[in-house]
Amino acid sequence: MSIRGADSNDVFAIGEIRVAAWRAAYQKFLPAAYLAALDPQANLDSLRAILSSESPPFKLRIAEVRGEAAGFAIVGVARHSAAPGTFEIWALNVLPAFWRRGIGTLLVEDALREAKGSGAGTVELWCIKGNDAAARMYLACGFRRTDVTRITSSLTGHSLEEFLYAHAF
Repeated sequence: MSIRGADSNDVFAIGEIRVAAWRAAYQKFLPAAYLAALDPQANLDSLRAILSSESPPFKLRIAEVRGEAAGFAIVGVARHSAAPGTFEIWALNVLPAFWRRGIGTLLVEDALREAKGSGAGTVELWCIKGNDAAARMYLACGFRRTDVTRITSSLTGHSLEEFLYAHAF
């Protein structure tokens, strides 16, 4: 297993991983019709353009198993925090066939190294209330759940309650 930076050639694999992970992980949080309608090719042109740009707004890292993409993580400056030096894991998705094999943990640890190397003092992430497997992994990686919660529908159009987790260096 290895982790590397993503490039524009990875966008199709990223779309496939995202949809497969969401369909498996979010069954109890999102309507079945919404999950069934997810398109692995949605937004790939804009992602390809971002990854091809000289200075993308985030780092996108791919976990590979035997040369095949099995998961990805996106880390960048926190989108919702005003605290300077705060980074965020924007996304973390692993193909369900590779769950519970340490890939998510390796991606989180890699994201933490990337953030720290970019000058972060803190890394935050949002986790859906009830996504207990993900929450346990984040806690095992040194995150702590804060008292901050939110209800958001901006990404899915469906209200989701999320907890903010933070990791300080």
